[in-house]
Amino acid sequence: MKFHSNDIQNVLKPYNLISEIKGSAALNKIAPVEEGGEGDLVFFDKKDFLPYIEKNRPTAVVTSSEFFPKIVSLGIRVCILSKNVGVAHAIVKQKFGDWNWYESEWGRIHPSAIIHESTKIPNSCVIGPNVVIGQNCKIGEKVVIQANTVIEEGVTIGEETKILSQVFIARNTEIGSRVWISYGAVIGGEGFGFAPDENKVYHRIPQTGKVVIEDDVRVGSNCTIDRAAYKETRIKKGTKFDNLVHVAHNVQIGENSILIAQVGIAGSTKIGNRVILSGQVGVLDHLNVCDDSVFLVRAGITQDVTKPGVYSGLPLLPIQDYMKLSATLKKLVDMRNEIKELQKQMQELVSNQKKD
Repeated sequence: MKFHSNDIQNVLKPYNLISEIKGSAALNKIAPVEEGGEGDLVFFDKKDFLPYIEKNRPTAVVTSSEFFPKIVSLGIRVCILSKNVGVAHAIVKQKFGDWNWYESEWGRIHPSAIIHESTKIPNSCVIGPNVVIGQNCKIGEKVVIQANTVIEEGVTIGEETKILSQVFIARNTEIGSRVWISYGAVIGGEGFGFAPDENKVYHRIPQTGKVVIEDDVRVGSNCTIDRAAYKETRIKKGTKFDNLVHVAHNVQIGENSILIAQVGIAGSTKIGNRVILSGQVGVLDHLNVCDDSVFLVRAGITQDVTKPGVYSGLPLLPIQDYMKLSATLKKLVDMRNEIKELQKQMQELVSNQKKD
């Protein structure tokens, strides 16, 4: 997609991300900083990449205050000073470097799609091959639903939401606007609810609640979010899931939280706002995790977390205590050998004293 440097300013203006811009030029594409040359726009905020700018001389560079004077001195045709290069990169690439999700080789609605007559599809939507949409669903404008996705009855989907191939969305699920649900995700599958009898035979408890996903949520590939037993499992706005995340029934996850691959959250737990759960973090059921807390890889959350901070390990510890414990564990073998040597010396001393 060809565009102009002036377009960058217009796109970023609502976000107040540009502090200064020098020069003007037509641009062909957004390129990686290692390869960007004539006609290219690159984003640069790490000194290790400066040699690439000097060698390849891209037409336009978005950079930080640390490097802006240097970029200007190199004679780069368009120099853009941004308050946050990473966010500027995200917004500009969404506008000028993303796929066009509304250009489908199959047309607007593929003839193999099965859509119940009670569900109306706006003209701005794209529906792929073998999609199944049940009765009484409400689909917003500019929704994309890719091949082999199944959407059961009573589902609501907000505008500009993208649902990629092989997704399953269970009945009565509510999905907000600008939500992204990636390949193979299962939204609203039955929660894991069973009651054992005296013979340890497990009896299914029907899960008749729903899942609610608020605006601007991202659900990665092969994630599973279970519907509640009675009320709702809720993912609040702006939260992002990596791939392979499991959320059990009745869970609530706050706004703008991050869940990395293989996180598992057991039923009825409440996760606060702006929480980060790193890879393979596990959370037990019926817990409360406070806002602004971070849990490092493979942390195990087995009790309420009431104080914001960075945590790790099992049992869970504040990061400073965890690092001290880790350092001590590395020395355990040497400490054990030293203790054994001291014990040996003490035994010899006692034995010699008895002889005397």
